[in-house]
Amino acid sequence: MIIIRPISQKDQDVFVEYSFNSTLGIRNLPRGKEKLHDKIIQSEQSFLKDVHKPSNEQYFFVLEDLSTGKIGGTCGIIASFNPSNSLNFKVHNVKHHTKNKHIIQDIPLLKLTAPIKEASEICSLYLHPSYRHSGLGRLLALSRFLFIASHPYRFKKKIIAEMRGFINENLISPFWESVGRHFCNLSFVELMSCIDQGTIEIHDIFPKHPIYLSLLPPEAQNAIGKTHESTKPAVLMLQNEGFKVINEVDALEGGPNLIAPITRIRSITKSKVVQIDITNDLFEEKNDFLLSNTRMDFRACCGHIEVLSKTKGLITADVAEALHLKKGDMIRYVSAH
Repeated sequence: MIIIRPISQKDQDVFVEYSFNSTLGIRNLPRGKEKLHDKIIQSEQSFLKDVHKPSNEQYFFVLEDLSTGKIGGTCGIIASFNPSNSLNFKVHNVKHHTKNKHIIQDIPLLKLTAPIKEASEICSLYLHPSYRHSGLGRLLALSRFLFIASHPYRFKKKIIAEMRGFINENLISPFWESVGRHFCNLSFVELMSCIDQGTIEIHDIFPKHPIYLSLLPPEAQNAIGKTHESTKPAVLMLQNEGFKVINEVDALEGGPNLIAPITRIRSITKSKVVQIDITNDLFEEKNDFLLSNTRMDFRACCGHIEVLSKTKGLITADVAEALHLKKGDMIRYVSAH
């Protein structure tokens, strides 16, 4: 059985390993042991904290294979999106009034914009290659919405996801090379290292004036709103959950931003809570539901539930054990697709 649970200090070594193995550009998964340790501590404190409205809480989770004890991935939720860690360009069209048919009248430009403040953020999604099968990536990503559904007062009314932009096999960001590097002469690898170490503030890099899109080389223009190859499935999954791509891109590598009101996220609005009974009989083997308990001692897994009525459900003993549930407890469930 594979579950999602809150991260703990015993997971630190693999958390550090995965931060270095993850694709360059995941800013909420910094490549530094001390910073990652601090994130684990803050996450543990957030789960224990008595919260009535979201503030600086951060909730990190891991995917654990209960049969081996191995950790296969990680993900997180930031209760209050921190604008100081982000900077976006808005793609903006300016009208150039002229009667000359040879002169372009709609001129696209990039204009710095303040990131959305009133939102929570899903972040730090990483799944080890050996666990990229059987819908485990989907479980890892969507389990966060089951947690939000059970504890909505801990989060803002909107959820944002900043997706990694396009970075080639040589770890070069065409967008950064053509835009940001003119103001900060570091490679993208060097830049991310400085950001991880806290020696560069993102907001100090760019001038405040707009940048005309037509002056950028084609490879930079093509990178605007384009995701890293490994991120494309995550973008599609979020869109199917109800997220929309907004007209803003990351100022460093041009990656897209997605946002959704909590009231439109499928795994939140379609999930239901019932009281469980437990059977020792085995169901036909199928993982057609995402299942979780409703407590702060969060557990989630893929599995099956027999929905007996609007208030009752039946699960197998192994699922109950994995989710730390006993007869009469409440379970949250939603279709896996």
